Amino acid sequence: MPPRRRAPEKQSVPKLAPSPLPVGGLLNWGSSAHWDSRARPCRYCGRPTHLRDSKGAPADKVCAEDALADIGDIVRTYSSQGRL
Repeated sequence: MPPRRRAPEKQSVPKLAPSPLPVGGLLNWGSSAHWDSRARPCRYCGRPTHLRDSKGAPADKVCAEDALADIGDIVRTYSSQGRL
Protein backbone atom coordinates (compact mmCIF):
# COMPACT_ATOMS: atom_id res chain seq x y z
CA MET A 1 0.00 0.00 0.00
CA PRO A 2 1.46 3.41 -0.95
CA PRO A 3 2.08 5.89 1.85
CA ARG A 4 -0.59 8.50 2.45
CA ARG A 5 0.15 12.00 1.37
CA ARG A 6 -0.41 14.84 3.72
CA ALA A 7 -2.93 17.42 2.74
CA PRO A 8 -1.22 20.71 1.98
CA GLU A 9 -1.29 23.08 4.90
CA LYS A 10 -3.63 25.97 4.47
CA GLN A 11 -1.74 29.20 4.58
CA SER A 12 -3.53 31.94 6.36
CA VAL A 13 -4.02 34.97 4.19
CA PRO A 14 -3.55 38.18 6.14
CA LYS A 15 -6.72 40.21 6.28
CA LEU A 16 -6.34 43.63 4.79
CA ALA A 17 -7.61 46.62 6.68
CA PRO A 18 -10.53 48.25 4.91
CA SER A 19 -9.46 51.09 2.69
CA PRO A 20 -10.24 54.47 4.20
CA LEU A 21 -11.47 55.70 0.82
CA PRO A 22 -13.72 54.12 -1.77
CA VAL A 23 -12.01 53.25 -5.06
CA GLY A 24 -13.31 56.37 -6.80
CA GLY A 25 -12.60 58.62 -3.83
CA LEU A 26 -14.99 60.33 -1.47
CA LEU A 27 -15.93 63.34 -3.55
CA ASN A 28 -17.46 63.68 -6.99
CA TRP A 29 -14.84 65.69 -8.86
CA GLY A 30 -16.63 65.41 -12.22
CA SER A 31 -18.80 68.47 -11.60
CA SER A 32 -17.76 71.68 -13.32
CA ALA A 33 -18.24 73.42 -9.96
CA HIS A 34 -14.91 71.90 -8.90
CA TRP A 35 -12.99 73.64 -11.70
CA ASP A 36 -11.75 77.21 -12.00
CA SER A 37 -9.80 78.63 -14.92
CA ARG A 38 -7.48 80.47 -12.53
CA ALA A 39 -4.88 78.38 -10.67
CA ARG A 40 -4.55 79.23 -6.98
CA PRO A 41 -2.46 77.62 -4.20
CA CYS A 42 -3.96 74.47 -2.69
CA ARG A 43 -5.10 75.11 0.88
CA TYR A 44 -3.30 71.93 2.02
CA CYS A 45 -0.02 71.71 0.09
CA GLY A 46 0.37 75.16 -1.46
CA ARG A 47 0.92 73.95 -5.03
CA PRO A 48 -1.10 75.68 -7.77
CA THR A 49 -4.38 73.96 -8.63
CA HIS A 50 -7.43 74.65 -10.76
CA LEU A 51 -9.59 72.39 -8.56
CA ARG A 52 -11.93 73.72 -5.90
CA ASP A 53 -13.52 71.91 -2.96
CA SER A 54 -17.26 71.95 -2.23
CA LYS A 55 -16.93 75.37 -0.56
CA GLY A 56 -15.00 76.88 -3.48
CA ALA A 57 -11.60 76.89 -1.74
CA PRO A 58 -8.65 75.78 -3.89
CA ALA A 59 -7.77 72.16 -3.09
CA ASP A 60 -6.09 69.32 -4.97
CA LYS A 61 -8.21 66.17 -5.22
CA VAL A 62 -5.64 64.02 -3.41
CA CYS A 63 -5.04 66.60 -0.68
CA ALA A 64 -8.77 67.11 -0.01
CA GLU A 65 -9.51 63.39 0.12
CA ASP A 66 -6.49 62.73 2.39
CA ALA A 67 -7.79 65.40 4.76
CA LEU A 68 -11.25 63.76 4.80
CA ALA A 69 -9.68 60.35 5.45
CA ASP A 70 -7.69 61.80 8.37
CA ILE A 71 -10.87 63.26 9.84
CA GLY A 72 -12.56 59.86 9.51
CA ASP A 73 -9.66 58.20 11.35
CA ILE A 74 -9.87 60.75 14.15
CA VAL A 75 -13.63 60.24 14.51
CA ARG A 76 -13.24 56.44 14.60
CA THR A 77 -10.48 56.68 17.22
CA TYR A 78 -12.41 59.00 19.50
CA SER A 79 -15.60 56.95 19.05
CA SER A 80 -13.85 53.73 20.00
CA GLN A 81 -12.51 55.44 23.15
CA GLY A 82 -15.98 56.69 24.08
CA ARG A 83 -14.99 60.33 23.74
CA LEU A 84 -17.67 61.23 21.20
